[in-house]
Amino acid sequence: MSTPAKPLFEACSVHRTMQILSDPWSFLILRELWFGLRRFDDFQTTLNIPRATLSNRLKSLLAAGLLKQEPSREGGRRKEYRFTEMGADLYPTMLTLLRWGDTWTKTDEGAPLILTHRSCRKRCHAEVITSCCGTKVNPKDVEYQDGPGVGLEPLAAWAKTNRSSKPNNFTAPRACSVARSLQAIGDRWSFLLIRELFFGRHRYDLIQKQIGMATNILSNRIKLLIDHDIIEASTYGKGTTWFEYHLTKSGLDLYASFLAMIQWGDRWLAGSKGAPLTLIHKKCGQAFEPKVVCKACKQPIVARDMGYKPGPGWDVVYGEDLLLQNMKPV
Repeated sequence: MSTPAKPLFEACSVHRTMQILSDPWSFLILRELWFGLRRFDDFQTTLNIPRATLSNRLKSLLAAGLLKQEPSREGGRRKEYRFTEMGADLYPTMLTLLRWGDTWTKTDEGAPLILTHRSCRKRCHAEVITSCCGTKVNPKDVEYQDGPGVGLEPLAAWAKTNRSSKPNNFTAPRACSVARSLQAIGDRWSFLLIRELFFGRHRYDLIQKQIGMATNILSNRIKLLIDHDIIEASTYGKGTTWFEYHLTKSGLDLYASFLAMIQWGDRWLAGSKGAPLTLIHKKCGQAFEPKVVCKACKQPIVARDMGYKPGPGWDVVYGEDLLLQNMKPV
């Protein structure tokens, strides 16, 4: 008996990126690497993550090409984890999620972390601009055209398809705006749903058809995103109870992260065919690549140019001394 063919869906760099980053623990491990941690035990102490879970996520990040292992610089048989060029290039994506979390999940205490851009010596906030005219990107000013890599591909299979039943685990080790962002949009289905709304697909049946999501999962993610005030529902059609879904102000502000994922996926996962999508800036009529820059000086953001210090909302439960010792001073 022949195996049924897998359904095909439109190729998309966001989908490919989320294939790697769909697990919040993986992204939080990357976060700790940017803060200077290198060893298995240091990750485990700081994140309070089960050792088996940590081992599994590190193996996945190594297999994906984001990390590499090197001998400890202190000698001996111990190994350290370090970024490959591919992994380090995800830094702008992390900063867009941090900025969104600072804006939309903030507490009375304030931002947990203060970032300073060494190039301009000012506090750094990530902003996405166009490569064509340097304008801050607004989702209403972008249209989408087929790129050289347009086509169909099977929806990738993830090892884990359910949203975490304990999302508070991601913020338990310490206050962090990235972790708060991942609590709201940190699984692949949620972000693929958000992607469809940015593409202008607002009706339940069309969204379900485009991404092949089981109806119970789609209904669950819609409810969760409504609860987080990322999307809102409205009826359409006279005398009907049919709903369509639109992004709220906070949902639209996720566009920076959406574009950062496109840029990274186009660079590292598109292969020889090229990008599946071409972005056109309506105001100047030119094709562009998204660029994540420092809002103050408009220069591209790279990890080595960033300094960190605890903000007013800094609150660490595990591994505080370890973190402060490894953070790059401002």
